[in-house]
Amino acid sequence: MKKLSAIIVILLLIVFTFFPKHSKQADIEKGISIDIARTHYTKESIKKIIGELSRVNGRYLQLHLADNDNYSIYSKVLGQTSTHSNHYYLTKAELRELVQYANKHHVQLIPELDFPAHSKAMLTLLHKHHPSQYRQVVSSYDNTMLDFQQNQTALDVSRQLINEVADIFYQTPYKDNLKMVIGGDEVPGGGAQQRDFVSYMNQLADTVQAKHYTPKMWNDSLTHEGLKNLNHSIIIMYWHQPSKQSPSPTDFFTNHFMVENFNRSVYYVFPRAQQSTHSLTKQKADIADTRLTDFNTANMRKDPHFNSYINGEYLTFWGEFASDLKQTNLIEYVYKFIRIYFNS
Repeated sequence: MKKLSAIIVILLLIVFTFFPKHSKQADIEKGISIDIARTHYTKESIKKIIGELSRVNGRYLQLHLADNDNYSIYSKVLGQTSTHSNHYYLTKAELRELVQYANKHHVQLIPELDFPAHSKAMLTLLHKHHPSQYRQVVSSYDNTMLDFQQNQTALDVSRQLINEVADIFYQTPYKDNLKMVIGGDEVPGGGAQQRDFVSYMNQLADTVQAKHYTPKMWNDSLTHEGLKNLNHSIIIMYWHQPSKQSPSPTDFFTNHFMVENFNRSVYYVFPRAQQSTHSLTKQKADIADTRLTDFNTANMRKDPHFNSYINGEYLTFWGEFASDLKQTNLIEYVYKFIRIYFNS
């Protein structure tokens, strides 16, 4: 009896040491993200994805709204205000309908804007409707980026867009758990100008919090030095480690940041018309086999990152190669991966 008791104690110690409370499946946010900027999804297509997500008990749908190719939603700030359905962006009425539909099906929508990089579409609209403002905010370093280096006008435009999107996507059933992505990925000069970059992202995070949302951002443009001053309310979306010198998931945990696994080597899906059966089969198997703690680092499989600061994981559908797909084929493609992901 004493031996049995000792064994039970040892097993419990192992469980609580290596599987912290937040790593339990019931506590983890498991969602999907779709890129509606690079590939147009109709209102009805998004509704179908919401329906399928609800059917498999998925509760989070992140919408990548803006990129270099397109700003995919209504915006008074950017002069994109048509009330007619079109193949470029969702109207204000369509967005409101989607919010209501998602919440009715117990799915929370998470809007994703991308600052300061990946902003060519925003800047193009500014150039068209507000040319003088465009000249004040475009970066001299890269014309697809907003100037994040102590540029008050660029900061003001960013805040206006955040406030506009926050109002559109406000969801009463989730008023205590609203989230919004503010970007931060692949920022030219972000590493060299880390202090200005982090200051800019912190001010965007403050704007998001003032609207009662929790801010989220990508990990790759942050350095070890930047972590020291980054707003701790920001949830980190960890998609890859650009170099061995870049902060690892453990570095974010140690600095008390909540982290979500967006592992690009497994959880990045690129719908396309032409794809080999072998490639498709392998990716599906990899998704089914990947653990919550398998972050995209130099030693992904050898170095699982167990920690109570893991907030969730997301399967992401990017649109670079999906333009040739009809909406019906696009939705079927997404469906197949959703089913594998939520059954794994």
